[in-house]
Amino acid sequence: MHSTLQRVIRLNTYFKQGKIPTLAQHEVHPRLPKGSRENYLYFTLPSCINFQRSSPLMWRSALKTWNDPATNYVFIPEKVVQKSWKTLQRDLFKHRLAVQPNKHTEIWSLISHTLHDFYHDDPRKVIQAGECDAAKLIQLIQIGQRERFPYLRGGKLTNYWLFILTLYTNIKMTNMNAISIIPDTHVLQSSVKLGIAKEGTSPDAIAAAWKKLLAGFALDPVEIHPVLWNWSRNNFQPEV
Repeated sequence: MHSTLQRVIRLNTYFKQGKIPTLAQHEVHPRLPKGSRENYLYFTLPSCINFQRSSPLMWRSALKTWNDPATNYVFIPEKVVQKSWKTLQRDLFKHRLAVQPNKHTEIWSLISHTLHDFYHDDPRKVIQAGECDAAKLIQLIQIGQRERFPYLRGGKLTNYWLFILTLYTNIKMTNMNAISIIPDTHVLQSSVKLGIAKEGTSPDAIAAAWKKLLAGFALDPVEIHPVLWNWSRNNFQPEV
């Protein structure tokens, strides 16, 4: 077996054994029933605007927006489509869920309209349209209906959204290996530490390297993401 793969397997074992401390969860949420429409909406709409910003701060803003009766409606597409642009912009900005007032409001509005007009206000219908197949869902979002999913159709956000759903909803997908590892800062640093990449390697190249390394092995790239994230945050301890 490839020596790097052996090290990755050891890391995964250490993580499952609790030997890699799991730091504070940053995708804070209102603990809705995992299979509920509202839970899927909560983890779908903020994911669409989670770029060029602090992810932990974004999720904290999302929870504040959800818990505020005056702004909770922004998570409900059939209510969003009844509001004016200015009202939506104001309420997304109230708890800094939107930090780019025009761009974030536009994305939130367009995807809310997509869900309302084509998917019965329910992200679970999007999953059904992709036959609960990760590869087909990526194809649907990024190519088949890309005009309906601004920013979510980008490679990083599509994979991030599906990754988040696997963590916090009851989603059951086939072809999970189609979901790319999310090449954030900690994954990049862990990849360099393991010799999978060199400093300055592009995120896309790192994602491709992980897909190649794990091809045919019973461990999907999306599964290894939290292992690498926490390992990096723990200063690459324990050593492998």
